[in-house]
Formats: sequence, C-alpha cells, structure tokens
Amino acid sequence: MNAYQRVMNTLTGAPVDRLPVFAVLGAYGGKLTNTDLRTLYSDAGAYVAGQKALQAEFGFDLVLCPFDFSAISEAFGGEVAWCADQVPNMKRPAVQEVAAALRLPLPDPEVTGRLPFILEATRRLSQIYREQVPLIGVLPGPGILPALFVGMDRWMDTVLFDAAGARELMDHTGSFLVSWANALLAAGADCLVFTEGMAAAEIVPRGIFEGQFLPHLAQVFARIAGPKVVSSTGGSMNHVLDLFPGLEGLVGVSAGSRDDLAVARRLLGTELTLIGNLDNLTLPTASAAEVTQLSLARLRSSGASGHFILGNSGADLPQATPPENLRAMLEAAKSYSKEIGCGI
Repeated sequence: MNAYQRVMNTLTGAPVDRLPVFAVLGAYGGKLTNTDLRTLYSDAGAYVAGQKALQAEFGFDLVLCPFDFSAISEAFGGEVAWCADQVPNMKRPAVQEVAAALRLPLPDPEVTGRLPFILEATRRLSQIYREQVPLIGVLPGPGILPALFVGMDRWMDTVLFDAAGARELMDHTGSFLVSWANALLAAGADCLVFTEGMAAAEIVPRGIFEGQFLPHLAQVFARIAGPKVVSSTGGSMNHVLDLFPGLEGLVGVSAGSRDDLAVARRLLGTELTLIGNLDNLTLPTASAAEVTQLSLARLRSSGASGHFILGNSGADLPQATPPENLRAMLEAAKSYSKEIGCGI
C-alpha cells in the first residue's frame, strides 16, 4: 500500500497497512538540499527538490505544497520578512485600515507576486506524486485571512468593535480565498488544510467563533470543490469541534497540542479523521525515545478506532528538529500498527 492509498483509506474508514504519519516540513527541505529559504520559497524547482529530498529521507505520508502565507500578504501589497532558518513571514501588512483593505484589488493567483511559484511547484509535485503520495495545500482560514492585509491587532479590533466591517472584509477577502483554493486544487493538490486561527480558544471564545466566523467558514467551504481539513495551527480547538461536522467537504481536523484527543474524537464523531497532535515546540528538544513515547500515547488514545493520522499540531516544524525524532514518529506508527494487528 502506498502513502496515497493509506491516507485515502484512512479518510474513508477503510483498512490500512499502518496508520499514516504527517509532518509539516517545508523549510526542512531546504536544509536537506542546502538551499537558502529565499530561493526555496521563490523557485519552483528548488522547492520541489526539497520535497523530493524529504520523501527520500523520511517517507512521510504527505507531500506539502509551498506553505508560505507571506506570499499571500505580499500579493496584496504587504512586505515580507525573510529569515535564514524559518519560513518567511509578514513584515508589514498592505494597509492599516479596513476601509483601505476593501479597496485592495484581488490578486490573480496565476500572475501576481509569488503565487504563480506556489502553483507551479504544486503542478510539478502532482506530476511526480499523483496517486502515490497525497499532495497537501495549506491556506489561511477565512476568519484569520484578513489579518494578512491589515495586521492582527487591527483585525481583532474590527472583530470586537465593528462586526459589520469584519463581515464586509471577510466577504471581500473570502472571494480571493475561494479562487486561491480552487487554483491549488486545479494544479493538483489532493486536499486543502485551512489553518483557522479564529477557531483557537487562545484567540476567541466559542460564542464569537460560532456567531461571526463559522457561518463564513461554511459559505467559503461550499464554494471550494475539494476535501478540506481545519487546523488552528496548534491552538486548542476542543471548545468548538462539535460545530464542525456537516461543513461541506470537511474530511478531518488537526487537533491542537493541548487538546485531549479522546474528547476531540467524541466531539467530532466517528466519520471525520483526527490528526494530531504532537507539539511543535517539543519535537526539536525531546529525545527520540521521548518522541516515540509521545507518539505512542497519541496513537493508543485515538488510533484503534480508525480515522486517525499521527502528526504535529503546528505549522512548519523547526529545522532544529533532529532527524531521529522525525523517524521516531514513523517508527511509533509502525510499532503501534503491529500492536493492534493493523494490516490488509
């Protein structure tokens, strides 16, 4: 069974030869190929080489489209902060006010800024790995997306004190998000992960998420013709998980590192896949033996019922993560799969 079959079977509840393992690794590909990150996140050939190196070195059950939200901010006129050892980030948003953001033209994914690089890398990866390893695209959720254009502080002020303005800006930016998501799917992405920061308990309470963001999330999902996963990029989501079943095209949720997986499974029901939930901050500093035990704990909590993928709960894993810790995740999944008699 190849990785694509393994993940697709997991999503549909069919038998697998072992439980799948995800690790969000983009910049790590540059580490393996000795490529600086400005090149890695600007040149499709360099990025594809990094993902090929990761597959050869580790063999995780996914290949990752370029995961760089600064490219979206940049396409709207924002400024990028380039770093030597981590994914580029937004340095300065395009505008400071919601009214100005509403006047921003929506970028064309095929021609604007570095968005074409992401699509080209996606096309090339799809040609290499189609129906062999699932190709995963990552996008900001519709509730957090406006922060890429006006900054997080301004966006939160708008959410809290100008609900009508927040809805108007989400409608405006949501149109871009739909076109971007469908462009990634057309380029060959097999599944899309939406990192919805507004679903994290650390950012907004349940009432605000349910009243202001869930309806918009549902509207956006209905316009995107492909399988979708919701992630909070590490934040706790158990307080809202019961609201997710029924969202169009939703196939899974990536749990936060502090979420109890047993509770998450009860809240999600039995049909959605749960992904999680190793802590990004722990993986670089723990020993391989500790990573094995942490992985096994999660597998034993949620693996036996199916619809489970072991993975990290945050964004891109730090380059400082030792390779033996990444291999420990895979070995734990193999060991546990034998433990429960997994196989077809």
